[in-house]
Amino acid sequence: YPELIKEFYVNIFSSYSVDMCTKVKYKEIEFNFTTLATILEIPYEGARGWNQRNWIINGAFKKEECVRLLFGENAHVMQRMYSTNISLHHRSLHRAVATHILPKAGGFDEVTHMEANTMFHIITGQKINVPMLIINHMHDMHNRENARLPYSNKITKSLMHFGVDLNRELHHALQSGHKLGKGTLGRMGFKKHKNLGTWISREDDSNRVIGKDSGEEEGEEVQGEELREPQVNPTPSMNFPRTQFE
Repeated sequence: YPELIKEFYVNIFSSYSVDMCTKVKYKEIEFNFTTLATILEIPYEGARGWNQRNWIINGAFKKEECVRLLFGENAHVMQRMYSTNISLHHRSLHRAVATHILPKAGGFDEVTHMEANTMFHIITGQKINVPMLIINHMHDMHNRENARLPYSNKITKSLMHFGVDLNRELHHALQSGHKLGKGTLGRMGFKKHKNLGTWISREDDSNRVIGKDSGEEEGEEVQGEELREPQVNPTPSMNFPRTQFE
């Protein structure tokens, strides 16, 4: 349900009481990490921490160990990391992390700090809190100027859990062109609030502005645009224990 997925992301707002707050079809949706774990039927346990721009700092995770594990014993801690510098086995794992746990639409040659952190826990057999990763990644996508829309199947399960009526909704898979940008929000009936800086429905508030944001998106929602990914040599099959992903 692409339109509902967009509505889910655009209506996300911060709350001190719950981990995720949003609204879909005028129905408020609020849930914590534990609720999401129940909806998705996955464990709520393991290491917690989130930082997309730098290394996580805590006593259990050592960035030096992570870098040596992924890039070799002689590797040093670096700010920017690339999958071309890791082994084929780890490169295959990185693709799984970047498409299923922390989904992104492209740029698979770069390894983010959270991707490296997640890979480290999987390889070493340490549990990591997946519901926490999912919700924080959702917030990160909401805050981006031009974002892809991850977790469509997980969001659909959440909408069903909270009783959002899907009977009259058009159901089809999200395509690479489905993005959340200024033009998309304008066409959905949203305007940017002058004082709050957030997107609001035209029908719900009279103090709103959209200005020049209502124009065409700058390079967004280009249909048919193919995502170029780095060529990777065939990788031997890997069998990670199921408990590591839990």
